[in-house]
Amino acid sequence: MNLYFNIDYQTIFGEELVLNIVTNNNNGECLTTQYRMSTTDGLHWSCCINKLPDTCQSAVQYFYSVDSAGTTKRQEWTLQPHRLAIGALKANAYHVYDQWNAIPDDAYQYTSAFTKCLKHREVQPLPASDYERTLRLVVRAPQLRASQRLVLVGDDIALGAWSLGRALPMTEINDCEWAIDLNLDEIKGQQVAVKVVAIDANNRVAPMWETGYNRELQLPQIHKNEVCVYHLQQAFFDFWDERFAGTLVPVFSLRTKRSFGVGDFGDLKTMIDFVVHTNQRVLQVLPINDSTTTHTWTDSYPYSCISIFALHPQYVDLNALPLLKNEDERKAFETLRQELNALPQIDYERVNNAKTEYLKLLFEQEGKEMMKANEFKTFFEEEARWLVPYAQYCHLRDLHGTANFAQWPDHNTWNEAERKALSTPTTKAYKEVAFHYFVQYLLYTQMRQAHEYARAKGVILKGDIPIGVNRNGCDVWTEPHYFNLNGQAGAPPDDFSVKGQNWGFPTYNWDEMLRDDCAWWVRRFQNMAKFFDAYRIDHVLGFFRIWEIPVSCVDGLLGQFSPSLGMTREEIEAYGLPFNEEAFTRPFISDWVLDRIFGENANQVKANYLQPLHDDIWELRPEYDTQRKIEQAFEGKTDEPNQWLRDGLFAW
Repeated sequence: MNLYFNIDYQTIFGEELVLNIVTNNNNGECLTTQYRMSTTDGLHWSCCINKLPDTCQSAVQYFYSVDSAGTTKRQEWTLQPHRLAIGALKANAYHVYDQWNAIPDDAYQYTSAFTKCLKHREVQPLPASDYERTLRLVVRAPQLRASQRLVLVGDDIALGAWSLGRALPMTEINDCEWAIDLNLDEIKGQQVAVKVVAIDANNRVAPMWETGYNRELQLPQIHKNEVCVYHLQQAFFDFWDERFAGTLVPVFSLRTKRSFGVGDFGDLKTMIDFVVHTNQRVLQVLPINDSTTTHTWTDSYPYSCISIFALHPQYVDLNALPLLKNEDERKAFETLRQELNALPQIDYERVNNAKTEYLKLLFEQEGKEMMKANEFKTFFEEEARWLVPYAQYCHLRDLHGTANFAQWPDHNTWNEAERKALSTPTTKAYKEVAFHYFVQYLLYTQMRQAHEYARAKGVILKGDIPIGVNRNGCDVWTEPHYFNLNGQAGAPPDDFSVKGQNWGFPTYNWDEMLRDDCAWWVRRFQNMAKFFDAYRIDHVLGFFRIWEIPVSCVDGLLGQFSPSLGMTREEIEAYGLPFNEEAFTRPFISDWVLDRIFGENANQVKANYLQPLHDDIWELRPEYDTQRKIEQAFEGKTDEPNQWLRDGLFAW
């Protein structure tokens, strides 16, 4: 079989077009085979392929790129590459005439939020035909509503003679892409005029003709057992944009009568039913990642995750798991469930401790068999990159009683050499961490089921990606080179917070991330796509500019924007402000300032926290010369006088 590819694309001297055929190997990895194209005028490009890669049995997926001196200067939009179906027809040759596909203005219509949720239609293969000469027309129509289908009509009698009653149905062969095979021998003349029309499958809406002039097609001259494929320009319809209502809610707030004291992934399905019942189309949830560092209520902040991949164990739906075989244990947990569920507020610590205890009993009872199943083996193989370090991190955190890995006696960073032992079920290392594999398997399974449930109901499940990660979390422990641990992310002073905000997250080392094309972020987004069809990026401005605070600070006042454009001494003085580095960068502590701030306690402050500098000027002692040192000195002192004294020292 010969495949002839043709495309019109204006190039300049030194540029050439390349045809890229995309295939997958046995490991599921994406491979690209390149074919150089030829031209005589820099506009009309073509190439012939007479032997395809072995994996291209029923279809060829490809895209075009522009090469200059061995470097790719630009390429087509690869989210939706060209796809040529070759399995349905017995043809000796395909002549393909393509349009260059740049990123369309309505690219969002191709996302899974639309194609899998709001406007889901089953993609179908083109019907088989036995035409001697075939003309295939392909057109993209992303505007169509869920109930609409495309038909083709034209001026020739074989194309319906402009009568919708005789229009020819097209097939959606790819998301938003429709095609039809025509018998060239039935069409009279050398030129036809056609249009595509949107037909409502439920007959609730009148047919909608595409806008613009008729499409004038020059019929090709091809031989017997050959196919000509025309990729037409996108169809446009006079549709208005749709608006959809939705709800934003934390999963932990979705507590129902069947819950174990907190909303879980089973309750998420109930909320999806409510969204459908109230004619909403979007359900957004707060972050669901694991945030466990201390096993106390302070871990409850969902934006301080310890892993960008691991899900929080509190969201496991115990009702979807096998029952405990021990009747006494089963009754005890049921009593506890009812007690926790009756509380007016979530008891974070008791709920998490109870669920962890339940999961450990279930692990002893069912873990060995469940982890022998093919489903678990597939999960482990797909998620091992992050799962193995995460499980060891959790084991060491609990073993040493702290998430601060700098305080661990060993394993202060992840050691890749230990992966094999941690991945081999017969080793001691594996058995120490297997419980965490088991829990994440349950969570991933349940959350994926909730995602599939939302899609089946036509609901967009929308997630939330925190801008930062916990500085004592697994991500920093595993790949510390991606983070600036001497800085903290936050926000500058504003009406909301006069001292600014300090979130405590390390800032990102973007220079290091760019070295591998932000692979860490790509993996993060890809993982989110397993559970959500849309997601919010928290504090997205932080990708471009972040308020970075020195790690020695507690509040946000002493931060600065990074990156930022600094001012020189001369520029500052040009505004009429004489530059005095000493006055601007060191606290001014004199006797009269001490009296104004601390009043009758001024002498106590002098004696305990200051040392003389000169005349009546003082400075903070070295053990109190940063906010972080002062915070540590006042740790546990929560009475009002000590808090007042601490804040006064903070101000300096």
